[in-house]
Amino acid sequence: MKRFLFIAIPFLVFSLSVFAPVYAHDVLGNQDSAHVRLEMLREKRQEKLDQLANERQEKLQKLQQKKDELREKIATKQAELRTRTVSRIKEVFLKILQRMETALGRLDKVADRIATRIDKLKAEGVDTTAAETQLAEAEQLGSDAGAAIDSAQGAVEAIDPDSSTVRDAVMSAKEAIMGAKQALKNYHKALMETVRELKLAKDSGEGSDSD
Repeated sequence: MKRFLFIAIPFLVFSLSVFAPVYAHDVLGNQDSAHVRLEMLREKRQEKLDQLANERQEKLQKLQQKKDELREKIATKQAELRTRTVSRIKEVFLKILQRMETALGRLDKVADRIATRIDKLKAEGVDTTAAETQLAEAEQLGSDAGAAIDSAQGAVEAIDPDSSTVRDAVMSAKEAIMGAKQALKNYHKALMETVRELKLAKDSGEGSDSD
């Protein structure tokens, strides 16, 4: 038995070494072999996967392009809406400033009439020193009001709808307009005080005459 195994094992090893390459060549080289068909199917599967991946990538690119186009359209519409809104705001602000300039002109005419009245009473011998001092202070306030209106107009014109700080610019212009409005009130109040001083001067002068 041991002798048989001793002879059979070398023979089996020799047979495998001789016939295995031939068998492998026949299997791999044969198109009908299961191994070759499997490899071919796997190649087709990979080609299909690659095709699907490419199609998916194309879809993603088209989807991204549509998103970008939609985002651009929305941004354009928002920009147009912002431009129209800012234009309306600026129009309203500028009309307010025009009315302020008109009011400033009327107050200046009041100041002119007060000055004429002062000169008349002064020529009559009335002491108008206090009224003249008050009128000078009122004139300074009138000058401040004019400067405030001009500054507010510059703030309104500086509002840029394309700027990222358009909201801040609108608020700054609004504050400037409110400042100009207060300056006009101060000017008006000073003129009324001048009128009061002038009336006191006139009454005092008439009292002196009656004495």
